[in-house]
Amino acid sequence: MAFAVVTASVTQLVGEYLFNQRVREEERVTEELAFHIAPFLENLETDALYEHLVSSGEDLNARILVLNAYGIVQADSKSILNGHILPLEEVTDVLYGAQSAYGYYQATPSDLFLMEKSAHAGAMTGIYARSIKTDGAPFGALVYVSTEQDIYIGLIQVTQQIAYIMLAVFAFVGILSILIVRLFMRPVNDLKSGIAQISKGDFSTRVRVRGKDEFSDLARAFNAMSTRMEALDRSRNQFVSNASHELKTPLSTMKILLQTVLYQDSYDTDMTKEFLGDIDKEIDRLSYVVSDLLTLVSIDSGKMRLNTSPLMIRDLVHENVKRLAPLARERGIELEFAGRENAEVMGDTMKLTQVFYNLIDNAIKYTPRGGNVRVELTRQGKTIFTRIIDNGIGIPQEDVIHIFDRFYRVDKARSRETGGTGLGLSIVKQIVLLHSGDITVSSVENEGTTFTVELPVYVKPIGGKNA
Repeated sequence: MAFAVVTASVTQLVGEYLFNQRVREEERVTEELAFHIAPFLENLETDALYEHLVSSGEDLNARILVLNAYGIVQADSKSILNGHILPLEEVTDVLYGAQSAYGYYQATPSDLFLMEKSAHAGAMTGIYARSIKTDGAPFGALVYVSTEQDIYIGLIQVTQQIAYIMLAVFAFVGILSILIVRLFMRPVNDLKSGIAQISKGDFSTRVRVRGKDEFSDLARAFNAMSTRMEALDRSRNQFVSNASHELKTPLSTMKILLQTVLYQDSYDTDMTKEFLGDIDKEIDRLSYVVSDLLTLVSIDSGKMRLNTSPLMIRDLVHENVKRLAPLARERGIELEFAGRENAEVMGDTMKLTQVFYNLIDNAIKYTPRGGNVRVELTRQGKTIFTRIIDNGIGIPQEDVIHIFDRFYRVDKARSRETGGTGLGLSIVKQIVLLHSGDITVSSVENEGTTFTVELPVYVKPIGGKNA
């Protein structure tokens, strides 16, 4: 469409230029003829006038007519319309005072009575009229009739040439556009194929990164997304596997214990009580796993709502230290609290209690007898830091990055002995994140571990009202 518009516009401009040039040239010729024949009219030299018209018409390949003030032809270079009135609009305009006039007609120069005037410059005959003055007074008009066929044919040829050039350019641009589009569509098609593979569940799909442009940025983003989705899928599968295992283990244990009781040959009261006690413990353990799973589901689904209010973090942490002090003494561990700093935070008391209780409890469980657990509070700007530091068994470096993963245990046998479900630290991290905070861990195996909880300090708005 653009090329068609350009072709039409160029053709129109060229046509108008050619015809405007022709009009100026023909008007100049008409003016010169009117000037040169005026003396013949003044001197009444009819024969000389006629000879001049004929010779000029042959030289210019045109027809020339001289009309008096009433529009009657006095002389015709073709000797056809002598004595006739010429019914042309241009003649009327000149006889009524116009200096000159011109128009285009769809007919041959010999059919002046049959010519039909055209509104455009594509006609074949041009009529140019000019007033004639003798002795300074108007005498009549000179009509110059010129064929425009040559310029019309020339315009058609120019139009054809422009069209051919435009077609060639269009073909070249079309081929070039196809090549460019294919070049640009290649990474898009790769992405489309990759998305199709992911929709089928193949999260290992990666696309090729080409160059350094927006498409390469998109490809890198896609690959990063695929990597993340693959990790999430692997984590989900691992989670399902671990959850199934954690639920199956106590059920299997209870089934074995019940079958032992049911199929024993003789009823042993002591053994039955012992087995029933073990079953009770397994039920508690199963209940803990289910409760933790429901907590994680509530967090993941966004249904968990925090009942927040301003609270003093030092009082909360100190309360948990006092609650766990008897357990520490029982295990022969020194539990210290160094709460030099204090700050008010906006949080859910029950959820934050769960966080600090879990972290301090873990530090006590994984610190050998005679060890030390220290809880510190420090403040930097608008952040309050709570550190739980122990000199216990520590965490291997390869396990540190997985410590907050669900069901992840550094030592599965030892963890089960301590009654853990493998979900506690994952829940702790989610609760801290819900409070717009962060939790990090640093550890050296056989030297100790430090958990750091960061929470934003609550700043009371001006006026004492909550924002």
